[in-house]
Amino acid sequence: MPELESTFYIIVGGSFLAALCNAAFSAGGALIILAVTSVVLPVSAIVPIHSTLLIGSTSTRVAFFWRDIDWRIARPFLAGSVIAVAIGSRIYVELPETIIATAISIVMLIAIWIPEVSWRPRLKNPWAIVGFIHSLLSTLFAYGALFHAIILHTGLKKRQIVGTMAASLTGMSLFKISGYALNGFDYEPYLQIIVASIVAALLGTWMGKMGIDRISETVFRTVFKALVTITAVRLLYVGIVGHS
Repeated sequence: MPELESTFYIIVGGSFLAALCNAAFSAGGALIILAVTSVVLPVSAIVPIHSTLLIGSTSTRVAFFWRDIDWRIARPFLAGSVIAVAIGSRIYVELPETIIATAISIVMLIAIWIPEVSWRPRLKNPWAIVGFIHSLLSTLFAYGALFHAIILHTGLKKRQIVGTMAASLTGMSLFKISGYALNGFDYEPYLQIIVASIVAALLGTWMGKMGIDRISETVFRTVFKALVTITAVRLLYVGIVGHS
């Protein structure tokens, strides 16, 4: 079946590129996966499959960057995440995507381009709230994005950003997969693509890890900002024009 073969290679190739980008810059991979699956998968499968394809990249980054994970951020993020996924996985197909897409794109642009973050609540532990909001949006529309923008202002080094995001997003993806399955989504027809994509992500992560220390901190943060901004502009477009 030529159509099935092309779908297989497109998604597996996209998973490799997403993992490479995520390992090197800790951003961009989710957008790559979202763009690829939007083209070749049925609309009803895009959001549930998105998490399974990303988990290969994020879980391998957890292994490669384990010592760099800041659990003071990851643990409360996951606590907020599990609650959000339980809610979002039940209603993700019912809420209007345009409203949420517009709102999150504006939040992303503010968070990534304003140097000071005094506009954020001064809470003892804001990461549970960040985990809840990011995970709810991710569960409903495949890409949360808020976490990516805010973590840039923490003062973490690039290896810590990569590791901390990987641990947080791997847990979130596991919650999401379980939530979609419990609410009736059938993953069985996509198992071959998922397994192959995880293997491709392992290779992409390894190659990205080999190059991460060759990129200066300034270049890393510039690319990170650019990737988050591109994602935000795309979401804003979806929110204003509507999902075609």
